[in-house]
Amino acid sequence: MKKNTKTTRLFMSAALAAVACLGQAAEIRVLSAAAVQVPLTEVVARYEKESGDKVLVEYSTAGGVDAKLKEGYQADLVISDRQRLEALATQRVLPSGSPRTLGVVQIGVAVRAGGKRPDIASVEGFKASLLRADSVAYGDPPKGSTTGVHFAKLLQQMGIAEAIRPAAQLAPNGLAVMKLVDEGKAELGITQISEILHVSPGTLVGPLPQELQLKTSYAAAPGTGPEQEGAAKLLDALSSARAKEDFKHAGFD
Repeated sequence: MKKNTKTTRLFMSAALAAVACLGQAAEIRVLSAAAVQVPLTEVVARYEKESGDKVLVEYSTAGGVDAKLKEGYQADLVISDRQRLEALATQRVLPSGSPRTLGVVQIGVAVRAGGKRPDIASVEGFKASLLRADSVAYGDPPKGSTTGVHFAKLLQQMGIAEAIRPAAQLAPNGLAVMKLVDEGKAELGITQISEILHVSPGTLVGPLPQELQLKTSYAAAPGTGPEQEGAAKLLDALSSARAKEDFKHAGFD
């Protein structure tokens, strides 16, 4: 009887300790640009396993992140284009402070499976490849796609915006661009290299010519949500040497 009582007490102590641990677990809300989805998924899975915290991530375009925050969205941690984060802090949409850089990514060109690899070694070669393509997918500028806004400007700069218009397939974000390419619905896809590698690594032709390139620095900053202690720990995990390898493997410099 005494043995059973002792066993019961030990069981109850263990159960109470488990409940206490569960009570300390944080729920961290992250609002992130979709370009970092692959490495962020790796880091979050590892962080949840090691910390016991729960991380809820909502993805959008960089412009979509801006819009959500300005509408009052409460995120504990925000990941986006560094310049956008700094602007949001200046506008007092986010707390002041320097965002922590996670990685830099370039815009790349993808080709549908079995398609001829276009010449992208020079501006003229790239321009000719675009004019020959039967369809070109890229992010819809009004939806806040960083790549889409930049590429639309390039088309104007190269003087071929009107010529490309019939072949243009506008997508809400880079992952949607790659879905069109991967399904064979677009001959060429223009989006960030990290998104190309995420959906279909074999379709990557390479980066845009450097004269046309846009290098986007992605960073993380505290949001206005209540779970700032957990957000700070997650931010440390995102800044670790292992996380840097995750970002590098996903196409970030």
